[in-house]
Amino acid sequence: MDQNAKKICQKLQSVTKKSDFLYASLYSTFEKIPLYSAYKFDPKCSGTSTQSWHIEPQLISSAENDYMMLEGATELKNKKHELKKTQALSSDYDQTGYDRGHLYPNSFQCGEDRKATFTLTNAAPMDACFNRIHWKLWEGYLQRFLKDNLNKDNGDNDNKKASAYIVTGTVPGQDKIPQSGNRDLRRVTVPSHIWTAVCYEHSEEHDKSFSFGYIGINQPEFNIKLMSVSEMKKQLKQQIFQDDCFSDRPASDEAKNQFLNRIKLPEHQRLQMSKIAQNNFLAVEDVISSDSRGPANKPTITDLTATLNYDSLSSYLPSTEGLKRKFKSACVVTAVKKRHTSDKQKREVSEDSIECRLVPEKSVDGKTAADGSPCNRFVNNGNKFTCFTQEGKDKSCCSTPCLYLDQLKGYHCYSGETQIQCSPQYSLITAKGNRCRDDHPCATYGEDYYWCFINDKSWEYCSP
Repeated sequence: MDQNAKKICQKLQSVTKKSDFLYASLYSTFEKIPLYSAYKFDPKCSGTSTQSWHIEPQLISSAENDYMMLEGATELKNKKHELKKTQALSSDYDQTGYDRGHLYPNSFQCGEDRKATFTLTNAAPMDACFNRIHWKLWEGYLQRFLKDNLNKDNGDNDNKKASAYIVTGTVPGQDKIPQSGNRDLRRVTVPSHIWTAVCYEHSEEHDKSFSFGYIGINQPEFNIKLMSVSEMKKQLKQQIFQDDCFSDRPASDEAKNQFLNRIKLPEHQRLQMSKIAQNNFLAVEDVISSDSRGPANKPTITDLTATLNYDSLSSYLPSTEGLKRKFKSACVVTAVKKRHTSDKQKREVSEDSIECRLVPEKSVDGKTAADGSPCNRFVNNGNKFTCFTQEGKDKSCCSTPCLYLDQLKGYHCYSGETQIQCSPQYSLITAKGNRCRDDHPCATYGEDYYWCFINDKSWEYCSP
């Protein structure tokens, strides 16, 4: 994050009364975009409007006014050059294809105060399709979701027990708004991602408090992911809320599920299929829904291959641990794409993208020992599960998924009633980037390091 970014307490100019601060922004004068805007959600607000855009004189110097002013204000007529050094102007966006995308949505503010969201220190270049369709859709669902929760918990009482706080931010990307004609427009950074984090706090019943967040790639294609605040903190590498705002509470998982159920995305946005898989799926669907005579028995799916893609290792790990817990499924890494990094690129969300293939979790199938060795025979004596290998050795087996435990600093599972160390089924790629044999993924296999065979004779180390 830009260490020289400026903190702004956003407020309007008022000639009749002392203007109140309405929300806060952290603005990068280097990138010329806000890094985030933070605000308290007001359930009474709704609707949208179009207003004139403001700029912040205080970014020129501390001697200037501490309230936003309209770009065309007479007082700023001779200060355009100084303003341009520290912030974006509306002319930077003209005829570029980028929207001045609100971080604090104007629909989340009411009345005259809504004007305060129309400041270029609360706006970043957003792809028009992303901003007007995908991000707007999620903003609308979030607004209704929080309204319903606040109305349920607070009712008509003057003493409000529940409050919702939101932070919406950007991840500065590598691109600038492109130059157009003779105008130098390569001044304003285009964010690679836009994110929102929510903290809902109930002052009396803490089991009703929750948090969650979501992050989207600033591109026309739909790519917005829901996650916990703690996951988002790891991905962004920055603290958002103190103590992650109840992120580890069951209410946060429940809130995420409830919010996701409200987002009625088109089916093609929920799941992407290859053309062959899509044709097979549609063929089966056509047969079972047809009025004509179909198969005597219902179609049975006997095999399903799925490839998942993660934009970072930090998003891959918690997601795949969850798959093991919920479905006893592992996602074995099949490709890691390295990104070249410079000092500036370190601000990106991740350096590696991960591709993995969904497979059954072998540690609980009775065919694999806890260290990854294949079993010839499996014995369950109640207290412990034992695997007899092809070499005639007896080894412990897992009866629960092999999961990483923070308190033990390693991977463990239960073998019957006994907790043991285990080797996770996690990768088909060696430390050198070569492919393991499909029947011999990375594991410890009785050693104190991870390795695999890459052919019948040669083996290589794997990254832990």
